[in-house]
Amino acid sequence: MTNTKRRRLLRARVVLLVCLVATLLISAAIIVSSSHRPATLLALPTAHSSTAVDHRHRRQLSTLRSIVQKFRDPKSTEEKTPRFYKYAYIIVNYNKSGHALSDVLVKHINSNLLQFGGRGLAKNYVQPDGHFNSRTKCTEISFAPGTITVIGEPQFLCSVEHLRDILMSHPDPKQPKWGVKIIHLVRNPFTMAVSNYHYHLQDPSPDPSFANTKNPCSGLTQDTVGSTRTTLKDLAVPLLSRPKMKIRVNGQAPKLHGIMKREDFQHIADDCSLLYQTKPGMENATFYDHLRMLDRTEGLRLATADKMNTIVLMAVNLLMFKRVRDLVKASSRNHINGDMEVKTLLVDDYIHQPGRSMYRLYDFIFQDLIDEEVKVTRSQTYEQSYLRERESHHQMNKHITYGKFEDTAELTEYLRNDSVFGPVLTRIEGLLDEILFEESVATENVLARVFRSSN
Repeated sequence: MTNTKRRRLLRARVVLLVCLVATLLISAAIIVSSSHRPATLLALPTAHSSTAVDHRHRRQLSTLRSIVQKFRDPKSTEEKTPRFYKYAYIIVNYNKSGHALSDVLVKHINSNLLQFGGRGLAKNYVQPDGHFNSRTKCTEISFAPGTITVIGEPQFLCSVEHLRDILMSHPDPKQPKWGVKIIHLVRNPFTMAVSNYHYHLQDPSPDPSFANTKNPCSGLTQDTVGSTRTTLKDLAVPLLSRPKMKIRVNGQAPKLHGIMKREDFQHIADDCSLLYQTKPGMENATFYDHLRMLDRTEGLRLATADKMNTIVLMAVNLLMFKRVRDLVKASSRNHINGDMEVKTLLVDDYIHQPGRSMYRLYDFIFQDLIDEEVKVTRSQTYEQSYLRERESHHQMNKHITYGKFEDTAELTEYLRNDSVFGPVLTRIEGLLDEILFEESVATENVLARVFRSSN
């Protein structure tokens, strides 16, 4: 047999092997994505998952990812390190949803880079109000490769195309930028609302200047966005009333639901006005006075009305990130340049499953750059240190409300059944669940697409 024939035979065998593996991966992805939603998500193992199954899944995913990386970039780990700095990293958080956690994540990401002998990511902390563009209706920031930006409650209310340009632009044409990786720290809207109420209820007030001057009813219908004369309601309604995304509500089959309409905003404002400074002897009472003196359910409604701006922004950003990610993938299919990845992480999981949650962060940020066992070990170490710190500083830290109040479940159930807040928060909860579900099968779909493009 000639050398040419041997090479052809070898290539044929390689192609056959790739086709076989790709077929298996595509079949698995189709089965996962088309089946009824499982109780435990593939990429988001829960506390009810067995340890053996969890470890087996991680080993399988790590093996598949290693195979893919060999096709895309067969270099050693040391040679892959520079590509890490060709991405811009963004952490998005909200008040009572990851504000303090963001600092912890930045620290852990940078500390893990030391093992490669590399530099840490340059850190940027952004206050979005100072970067809001009244013309475009978006928080305008440059995200340079090799940096990690922490931004609280960004107002991404511009067009999908413009937000794509903000995220994917190259601040320095001489410095290659392969894309962005976004860590979106979110929270279930019901637990966020109850946690917010408990936080401001504490005695003494953890934020007296806010609690003694705030009008909780002004946010959705009166407070303007940036230097514009428009309210958040005006900017958010076009997107939230027609989200163009099927979600599940109360266990029903997925279908298109309007998340919020103009009348929903008005109903919340009207309910708030019935409670604030209307009761005998409370005509001049502060927001904090109301929280301390009103019935718990009334205080919860008042605090949730004030919190709705934050919850609405979270819903807007969930939708906008999904739309921009879909747009980027459609315009840069099968190309490494222009990559956009989003990892939506529940702050509630960092409270209840700190080790698993940190593993998800490591896996998203570093992928095969860090050995699988190292990721597991460091996640376990983080969980041990987190639990020790929480135990020792729990009562002293006023930002932590978990475990301090015994009526959390009762208030959550009340809010679910409330005629004004219940339907809106339930639809936002459904949106969040759908985003988490989509991301849980995204890894399998990416692997199948990479194999398909290599044939």
